[in-house]
Amino acid sequence: MFLSLLARRTKRTLLSLKRSAAKAAALTLLLMVLFFAGCLMFTNKNAITLMSLLSLLIMIFLPSLALFFLLEMKKYGLKAFHQFDDDIIDEAFTGFNRKSTLFEEGLLAFHAADIRKALNIFTDMDTSGMTMAAKEQGVLSFYRGRCYQIMGLYPNALLCYEKAMNSGFSIDEMPLFLSRCHAGTGDTDSAVNELKKLIDTDHRYSYRARYEIGMIYIRLNDGKTALEWFEEAIDRRESYAEALGGAAVAHTIMKNIEKGEEYYRLALLNNIGNEKEFTLYFKKIQVAVVLENHSSNAT
Repeated sequence: MFLSLLARRTKRTLLSLKRSAAKAAALTLLLMVLFFAGCLMFTNKNAITLMSLLSLLIMIFLPSLALFFLLEMKKYGLKAFHQFDDDIIDEAFTGFNRKSTLFEEGLLAFHAADIRKALNIFTDMDTSGMTMAAKEQGVLSFYRGRCYQIMGLYPNALLCYEKAMNSGFSIDEMPLFLSRCHAGTGDTDSAVNELKKLIDTDHRYSYRARYEIGMIYIRLNDGKTALEWFEEAIDRRESYAEALGGAAVAHTIMKNIEKGEEYYRLALLNNIGNEKEFTLYFKKIQVAVVLENHSSNAT
């Protein structure tokens, strides 16, 4: 264990040193060019010797290297190799090569919410013919899938997730991602079946399965079926506050306005996540249903 940790830390240090050296070299070159141009303009060019240039290069490069190295190490903190998602990516893309550099660039764009740029980088890598280990192919396909999913291109996302899993990639969140993508394509049966596999298991996200299934039926405007799943989740105290919120929406869709308000208040009292976002969503549904009722009564 100790030797493995030492090896990982050593490799991270070398990777940080490599990245820092490239930045320090670029800064040194820029400053050297400016210095040389200044000397030619304002001093006798014969005063510029090889030794003076070499001394200046060292004086600029070494402090720059030290500064960039400290910043790089601070940026990565206790993470072994990657600034983000180190537990997911692990030792994939940690080589001293172009594919690792490109992947890191794509990863930074992904976490900066520049999804289009991230997707372009990951896609170019996947179609460039680069030699990759199975672990790297799995990680790369997964992040392509996440980009497609965020952009709402669910069929593409499913293909990438399948490719990732075929490469041996697996994380606990994958069933949730697969279910949401199937639901996005309109394949309700596959979406629900992915989640049913988690019910009453020791899977990390088994407690979310019933709530997630309920939300699938909410999006289908099937309040009755959704409510059945939310009530099961409430009875079992699974995703309790979120299930109360789901039940509030389900009752409202079914035109049980007062019951919807009751569950809405319970959801707030139980500290539902993203309270403002949930309130906006619930009130939007409520207004639509009330207007629909009003329109029906008017005719």
